[in-house]
Amino acid sequence: MGAMNLVLDEVQSKFGISETTAGSLFSGLLSLINQQNGGVSAFLDRFKSAGFGDSVSSLLGGSAKALIPGQVEAVLGSSTISNLAAKAGVPVATASSAVAFMLPKLVQNLAPGGSTPSRLPAEFMSYISGPTAAVASGARQAAYAAEGVAQRSGVARFLWPLLALLAAAILGIWLWNRSGSTQTAVFNAEEQVRLAAQKATAALASLKPGFTAGDLVGALNFDVINFAAGSAQIPADSYDFLNKAAVVIKMAPQGTVIEIGGDTDNTGDTASNLQLSQQRADAVRDYLVKQGVDPSVLVAKGYGDTKPVAANDTEEGKFRNRRIQFSVAQ
Repeated sequence: MGAMNLVLDEVQSKFGISETTAGSLFSGLLSLINQQNGGVSAFLDRFKSAGFGDSVSSLLGGSAKALIPGQVEAVLGSSTISNLAAKAGVPVATASSAVAFMLPKLVQNLAPGGSTPSRLPAEFMSYISGPTAAVASGARQAAYAAEGVAQRSGVARFLWPLLALLAAAILGIWLWNRSGSTQTAVFNAEEQVRLAAQKATAALASLKPGFTAGDLVGALNFDVINFAAGSAQIPADSYDFLNKAAVVIKMAPQGTVIEIGGDTDNTGDTASNLQLSQQRADAVRDYLVKQGVDPSVLVAKGYGDTKPVAANDTEEGKFRNRRIQFSVAQ
């Protein structure tokens, strides 16, 4: 399972998320596969049925090239991606992109040589309960390896109890450290906004000619427009990104309609939050229209506090819930 641990490290680095968040997304992806009647093969058949047979053939042929987030959303459904995002505490776009990045690497390990198993191998099941289970699995595997050495040397019956205690100690230390880091971590909203703008700008710049509406909204959703409390005034530090977004939106495929969804945290009453979220969505739409985007391409919809992606009991959770979410209008 070392390869999968390396993948999780890559996800953390590439998307700027924590170990726990990456583990949650990976665990959720494995759970989706495990729930399929037919396992990995049935899961990949969903991609074939959606018209992505070439991508599946490429994956089974050994390609580790990331899928396009729009492909993942089209196959799994926006509600599934939203649920994964909510459990992990990340924006939907981040969840979609991370899953699209992980899936090819996961398939490579699940289906070596192109042979797809009908069920998840036992070693992968240890990840389904999340990052804690993954660490526990790692500790167990280390202990099992040590046990093998001990057996070969003829002293297993003396060393095994000690090895079991060592595995338990490793897990306990990890859990204690995670608890401490969670309690002492300081959430920096400004830093989150800055990093999000960098990722979003890079994502827009990486769109190739012929990009889809799904690719476009995936890139747009990397950005964070951090409205001040109770305000629908777009922050000045978001103007640069929105200017770039307007240029790319004008290049979208003909017939594209993008919904600009406004969401709030649970501060205040529901009616006021709904009104505020609509005002924020309208403000972003109006700004983009002023930059030359065809008004018929954009619709604004406020959802108030009805669609949280994180718990509202922390500042970080409220920050994640105060958002503008782009989607392809149905």
